[in-house]
Amino acid sequence: MPFLQGYVYPVEDLQPLHDLLKEWNLECTYQTLLDELIDLKILAIMKVDYHTNELLKNYPLGIKILFSNNLEKWQNSKKSSSMTSLLPTTLDKKLSQEKLSSAISINLGEILNECSTGLMINDYYKTNHKFNDNIRTLLVDTIINYVITKKISMSVALANSIADQIADIFPTEVKDSYFLKYDTNKNPKGKLYAKYYNSMRTLKNSGLIPSSNHTKRPTNPINRKHDLHFEPENDVQYILEQIKHDNNCSFPDLEYNWKATTQFRLKSIQTSTSTHDILNNWSNYKLPLGYRLVDIDFNTMYPSCSNLISTFEEKSEKIINLLDEKIKDTLSRRLFESLNEPTADISQNGKNTIIFYLLHAIFIPTSIKVTRDHTGKKNQTKYSIKDSQNSFIVFKNSVCEIEEYINIRRSEKSPIQPFIMVVGTPMNPQEIIVYFDSIKYKVFSILHAIDVTFKLFHLFNLEYPPQSVLVWLFIQKFFFSINTKFDVPCHTLGQIMSDLNN
Repeated sequence: MPFLQGYVYPVEDLQPLHDLLKEWNLECTYQTLLDELIDLKILAIMKVDYHTNELLKNYPLGIKILFSNNLEKWQNSKKSSSMTSLLPTTLDKKLSQEKLSSAISINLGEILNECSTGLMINDYYKTNHKFNDNIRTLLVDTIINYVITKKISMSVALANSIADQIADIFPTEVKDSYFLKYDTNKNPKGKLYAKYYNSMRTLKNSGLIPSSNHTKRPTNPINRKHDLHFEPENDVQYILEQIKHDNNCSFPDLEYNWKATTQFRLKSIQTSTSTHDILNNWSNYKLPLGYRLVDIDFNTMYPSCSNLISTFEEKSEKIINLLDEKIKDTLSRRLFESLNEPTADISQNGKNTIIFYLLHAIFIPTSIKVTRDHTGKKNQTKYSIKDSQNSFIVFKNSVCEIEEYINIRRSEKSPIQPFIMVVGTPMNPQEIIVYFDSIKYKVFSILHAIDVTFKLFHLFNLEYPPQSVLVWLFIQKFFFSINTKFDVPCHTLGQIMSDLNN
């Protein structure tokens, strides 16, 4: 095909043109038509005798006569088709009045009859009695271009009507490919919805049509551990609907959509008044693999922070030396010494659990617990090392005991902050669960559990438990290299951090 500056040959005509010539048994002329830049639109307006003789001047007379005869018949069929206001007569198929009335000012037959691409699609189907993927894409493009040009808003009813019409006009096509909705609680799927919203997003991003600015009523935020600014993504309503309502979405697809809406979600969380509202609004956090969604959002909040899991091995030696130097508590000292006993059969996961458990013996709580006795008198008690450890990690003998402990905590009617539960002991952790509100994540290492728990605090803007706030601050600063203006000042922590870093 020759290149002519300023003219672009409609490449979507290549296959339909080839198929048409094949139907005429004149495939031999295909390259000649391309060389002369003849597309289907030009073919439809060619003068049968004059242009045919000029086009095929190097061909035998028989080929010229055969081409002219087929061209004349084809052009007459185009004229007949364009004069009727009914749906394409070439398909010998009419829509029922019921389906036409359900359409919102959309008549697919008229759309296809009124544009050259639509006519070519009709002809292609008449010849082949089925579509390939390229033709399906062309069909959807034609429909959505019409919808957008006419400034018609896409809706469930409209998409359903168009899909019905497609299935009626082209009987071998499956409606579900173009529009699919399981029930009222699930987001629509299919080529029509996807093409419409992708096209609208492209047009808005390029500035060709204005973006909608949705403002939210201001609310009082919950306790915050950061003052980060989030700029919600534009035109993600369709993706958000899919996240919230499409229960059949695969987890990889959910992760993909999740990454596309992080700023929007983080802004929503930042202005929420309770974790209950957050989890109701973003219920996917409750999925068994929801910690991967937590990870996505946290990485958006702190894209440059250090990684606990990848740096722990390098930093653990410093921690062990610190424990050896600082631990004074008898029980804690005994547990620490078990790490080096030659007869002790402790896995690496067990050793890591002991290390984090013993941090509470270094960063001893300084907070005061206020209680009232039966007379209403206030009593002040300083939190203990054990209080700090229990707010961080709880050990039980079985899953049943863990469930009983959860029920007891729930019955207290007070907020439950993220913490770790382990079936087993510090030396032998068997099952590890991260628990928060109604969330239970089962993980397979103590490092992963601490990583997820830490990220839950920051993602949901939660305060660390007062019993173990110093341990969490140490983890934040030493392993994640995060510092915020909300950090509780502590001279002990500052000194230890300075020693470790130097």
